[in-house]
Parts: sequence; C-alpha cells; structure tokens
Amino acid sequence: MKEFLSMKDGEKEKLVRRIKDVLSSYKEISFAYIFGSFTDSSTFRDIDIGIYLYNIKREEVFDFEFRVSEKISEAIGIDIEYIDVRVLNFAPYPFLNSIFKDGKLLFARDMDFLTDLIEETSLDAIANEYISEESLRELMER
Repeated sequence: MKEFLSMKDGEKEKLVRRIKDVLSSYKEISFAYIFGSFTDSSTFRDIDIGIYLYNIKREEVFDFEFRVSEKISEAIGIDIEYIDVRVLNFAPYPFLNSIFKDGKLLFARDMDFLTDLIEETSLDAIANEYISEESLRELMER
C-alpha cells in the first residue's frame, strides 16, 4: 500500500510547474488537468493528472500514460507509483465533469475545444440528473 505524501503549498506549486513543463513538451496533448487530493490537501496518496490528446487510439492509451508518467517521475523526483496519468479521450462524461469542476487546468492549446467539451459534459450531467430524479419519482409513486 502506498504511503501518504505531504507537501507545503510552495513546494506543490514548484512541482506543478515542472509537471506542466513536461506535459507541454508533448505537442499531441490538447489540454491537461491536475486533480484529486493533491490539489486540495497537504497530504495525498498520488498525483492525478488528466490529459486529452489530439489523436490517440484506445490500444495506445496505456503505453502513452506510462511513458508520460515516467517522464514526470524523472522530472519531479517522485517515484512513478505516485504518478497517475490518465488519457481522458475515452473517459465517461461524469468523470470528465468532475475533473472540470474540481481540477486545476494546467494548460490548454485550444480553449474553444476545451470550452465545448466542458459544455457538452455539463449538459450531459444536467440531463442525467433530470432522468435520475424522474426515475426516483416514479419509484416513489409505486
């Protein structure tokens, strides 16, 4: 089981800058977010990073995530087991919506694309919430 890591805000900011530098060197990354406990707590179990690529096939995702995780691990001096890079291209909308809502944007090369995707996932969340409420009402009326 992984240990919790602890870091002060100033150290975290330096780390985030290094992570951003590594990620921005990959021209195939459209945008990147950092999310999870690393963003809002002084202790964390890992560093969650979401990246969206211009073009990737499903079968290439794992290898790409691993290569980027390795590169980040080397750049920040933290063991790879604490780096969790996720390609977001095939992620479910509720997961994306959570990242957009609670995560921190590291960079975006195409803000129009990102804005459209945020809008799309938000509308999906609203629609699903409505459907869930209607289903619950129907169950309660029985």
